[in-house]
Amino acid sequence: MDTRGRSVADVMTTDPVVLDPGASLEAADLVLRSTIIKGIPVVDGHGKLVGTISHANLAAHRFAEIDPVQAET
Repeated sequence: MDTRGRSVADVMTTDPVVLDPGASLEAADLVLRSTIIKGIPVVDGHGKLVGTISHANLAAHRFAEIDPVQAET
């Protein structure tokens, strides 16, 4: 792919899937499993990016529930 002279704006998603910080982990899991998205931006009520949620975040959370001591190392 020739990227010369092109910017991120030329290829970015202009209407991304986003989640509110108060969304449930189940909602995030559903979105991640039902799309090809690998990470979801989390935005506050003003549209400001406050973080992202990914498969890895959910997996780490599940692992911590199973073995909290091992998850801290």
